[in-house]
Amino acid sequence: MGRIFRRGELKEVIVLILASLGEAHGYAIMTELKQRIGGGWKPSPGAIYPALLALVEMGYVQTDERDGTRVYSLTEAGRRAAESSGSASRWASLTARSENDEGRITIGSLLDRFAAGSTLRRRLVGPEHKQQIEEIFARVSVEIEQMLKKGENDG
Repeated sequence: MGRIFRRGELKEVIVLILASLGEAHGYAIMTELKQRIGGGWKPSPGAIYPALLALVEMGYVQTDERDGTRVYSLTEAGRRAAESSGSASRWASLTARSENDEGRITIGSLLDRFAAGSTLRRRLVGPEHKQQIEEIFARVSVEIEQMLKKGENDG
């Protein structure tokens, strides 16, 4: 699945999530986002936590530490931002983008999936094998590039 959020939208919907939940930890925010947006989209801590940090810096979100867990809630400025947002149309638009993604995905996401699922991931190799593996990766990269260029010319 490719990106469904346009610039700034993830922060906007996190504000809406916190407005509806009152307060939540990061995992609860990710769970709520996945349920509301649907489709094949899966939230990533690598996207959610930087967005939360930016919202804290913007003064829209505040944090509290409870039992070793960081809990997020809206400030007064965050509540005003949530009230001024067109939340119903926002969710409909994101859900439509998630469902109509046409199966497009970034190559980086495919590489991440491969790396995460490979049993080879943690194997150690010596210098000779390292060089051979890097050469294989270079050949595969050229082959993928050629395939993508051919697809552009065909379509």
